[in-house]
Amino acid sequence: MRIYDNTIVTMSYELREKNQQGPMMEVMDTAYPFIFFYPSDNLLQSFQDQIRGLPAGESFEFTIPSEEAYGLHQASNVVDIPLERFVVDDEMADTIRDVGQYVAVTGEDGQQRNGLVVEKKTTHLKVDLNHAMAGKDLHFAGRILFVRKAKADEIIQKRYIMPDGIRF
Repeated sequence: MRIYDNTIVTMSYELREKNQQGPMMEVMDTAYPFIFFYPSDNLLQSFQDQIRGLPAGESFEFTIPSEEAYGLHQASNVVDIPLERFVVDDEMADTIRDVGQYVAVTGEDGQQRNGLVVEKKTTHLKVDLNHAMAGKDLHFAGRILFVRKAKADEIIQKRYIMPDGIRF
């Protein structure tokens, strides 16, 4: 069977930054494969375009440029947030983190986003709100292990449902 709409795909892959010699970013091997409903709103469209029509047993290898993945790194998404925004009940919230850690930030639009603390000052945090993979070309290499037609409840919910009923 091939990957088309309303199928469940099981695959293994390695994700590297930039090319096949780049730093390893993620591994989904045959012991812990990636299983998902196709098509998915939670996966990059450019990734789904690359695997569409592939049959079970087929190997794949491709690179998605950053512009088609998580976009370019935008300097405007690196912001200074006053420490007062992290005060809860007259005390500093537990969300204050050190450089290299993530904080949850609620924007003026009410949306919550995670940001990487890139600098910590006495008056503010400098937080990078870009996606962690922004500005990175993504190189995938793997194999389609299994493809099956999605069951009715999977099609309705547009997600893979494990045999024991756990939903992903």
